[in-house]
Amino acid sequence: MGVADSAQPPGDADGPPTEEPAVDLTELTIPERIALATSQQPAMGLFLVVLCLFAFTFVIALALVYPVVAGLFVLGTLLVVGIGVGVVVLMGRTKSE
Repeated sequence: MGVADSAQPPGDADGPPTEEPAVDLTELTIPERIALATSQQPAMGLFLVVLCLFAFTFVIALALVYPVVAGLFVLGTLLVVGIGVGVVVLMGRTKSE
């Protein structure tokens, strides 16, 4: 009797089937959500990495040609990120109260 003869077909186990625990996505942190999304769709994750690298390269090229415009873009980006962080912190405080 070889290994292939003694192997059980999928679904034929000795005991009852085990249920996978239900995962509540609201309990995941942001890095865990990113890792989960990347593992489910690796092509999309790779696309986003390439897109971010292209955007970073664009800002560098813009800074070499038009440093004032690139500075304004960077300041605008930092302003938007700052507002976003402020909103998230404010929402977290109101949610915990």
